[in-house]
Amino acid sequence: MSAVGFARACALAAWLAAAAATATAQANDEARVRAFAALPNWTGIWLADDGIMTELGLSGRSPGGDADFAKFLLGKDMPYNEEWAAKAEALRKSPERATGKECGFPFPFVMESPWVLQFLITPEETAVIVAGREIRHVYTDGRAHPQPDGVWPTPWGDSVGRWDGHVLLTDTIAVQSSMFPPLLSEQAHFTERLRMVSPNRIEDELTIDDPTSLTRPYTVLIPYKRVPELDRMVHGDCRENDRNPVVDGKLTIAAPSGEP
Repeated sequence: MSAVGFARACALAAWLAAAAATATAQANDEARVRAFAALPNWTGIWLADDGIMTELGLSGRSPGGDADFAKFLLGKDMPYNEEWAAKAEALRKSPERATGKECGFPFPFVMESPWVLQFLITPEETAVIVAGREIRHVYTDGRAHPQPDGVWPTPWGDSVGRWDGHVLLTDTIAVQSSMFPPLLSEQAHFTERLRMVSPNRIEDELTIDDPTSLTRPYTVLIPYKRVPELDRMVHGDCRENDRNPVVDGKLTIAAPSGEP
């Protein structure tokens, strides 16, 4: 083959490869558009519809300043075994639990926090974005949890999921134990069924299985209502202009800077 012929053959091969890559990219794009079209529309800003915002306010604390976790749906009537019932009672009475301050809520408590949240749904994952600046990543691209030697507990754990029609099924492991209810071991396993039951209501049916701390699986239904008055999320920062010093074991409210 002459040099000219060889050059032409190379150019043709490059053109065919580029054309094939373009066709593959277009097919992938079209498939992703179809995948998007099959997903539900949960746009908007949502708030846990448990009355906590009304009764406790944004801080989730009673008028006396103490954290009043008994009013939350999550953690009520937990079927603790004897050992963990004693641990939960000791934690409930601890001064740190009553007046401790936390800039961020762990899972599963974050799903019923007093902050508003949004659902960002893509074919690859659903991100639960909370106004306290927490983000849960629920991967829906078919991946599994990491292998046991690659798992380490974090405040939000590792979440994978799949869509069953318009119901998001999630599976979460490796959640750090925390001072927020419910008190669980790091071997706890969480499953959720998230679905929109009406245009302005989403429900999260959350089941916890933890043979270390519980005598049986525990299920709670957390409802969310759309907040039509809000058209954007403003993230909070509890470290900014902190006016709640702890004095004699109680949270107090200090005057703004520069005021008496």
